[in-house]
Amino acid sequence: MSVNTNPFANYTLSITAQYQDTRAGLKKAQQKPQRKMYTTMDAMLQECVFLGATRFGTNYIA
Repeated sequence: MSVNTNPFANYTLSITAQYQDTRAGLKKAQQKPQRKMYTTMDAMLQECVFLGATRFGTNYIA
């Protein structure tokens, strides 16, 4: 069993652990959310009538 004689070892390790946590959090925050897929037009219209206008154009219902 080795004894650590460096008095700053715990301080340095805590800083690196916080850095890794922050780095992982930033990487997760920058990921784009998965796009929602609809299998039928009815499923899409049940959620929102105006959603089709953004995907299929403003006159998709007519």
